[in-house]
Amino acid sequence: MTSNRLIIAIDGPSASGKSTIAKLLSKKLGYTYLDTGAMYRALAWKALKKNMELNSEEEMSQLARHSSIRFYQQEDDYRIIIDGEDVSDKIRHPQVSEAASRISSFPGVRQTLVKIQREIGAKGGLVAEGRDVCTKVFPKADFKFYLDASLAERAHRRYLELKKSGIIAFEEKVKEDIERRDRSDSQRTHSPLTRGKGSIYIDTTDLTIEEVLNLTLEKIKFREEDFFILDKD
Repeated sequence: MTSNRLIIAIDGPSASGKSTIAKLLSKKLGYTYLDTGAMYRALAWKALKKNMELNSEEEMSQLARHSSIRFYQQEDDYRIIIDGEDVSDKIRHPQVSEAASRISSFPGVRQTLVKIQREIGAKGGLVAEGRDVCTKVFPKADFKFYLDASLAERAHRRYLELKKSGIIAFEEKVKEDIERRDRSDSQRTHSPLTRGKGSIYIDTTDLTIEEVLNLTLEKIKFREEDFFILDKD
């Protein structure tokens, strides 16, 4: 594939399909994949490990400034490293998700991580997903999508994901956790979860992964100044 290195941003609530589609889209386009939410999860994991006060904006902001966060990507393997430790499989626990939701509300934390995210996307060729990549991180992205799904469907997806990872969970409890996360993300003062201006809305509730991927690819316009060639396969 050849490209002028576009930036594609995907927002949406938990378990709406952002990660799956962003990974597939980045592979199809030959772009870098960026999971912004994983950065907050990694920081939350570190805070929990150090038994830090999660409600202290000063402590969490300082933690963010003094942490080294990077991604490792090779073919279909996406790993996140914090301070030299691979925490990719440790940050999907519900307790980490809850902690990430709390610390992500702090402006100081978001300022530090957004700076890193923008540095990653400085040269383009990026598919970024999260909860504020369309509105805050890359508001001028070449293409912006907002993926959504019903609460029941998202809870079921997350339950299956946790079960597959060997984490004991109950679907009704997962649903309550997601609903609480939705409320926290949408009501926070700094960079709340919202559908950004110009974002293309896709309801994934009754769609297959392939259907959602095809929809995003169809929406990406072939313009002379943003020309790229997709691999035929």
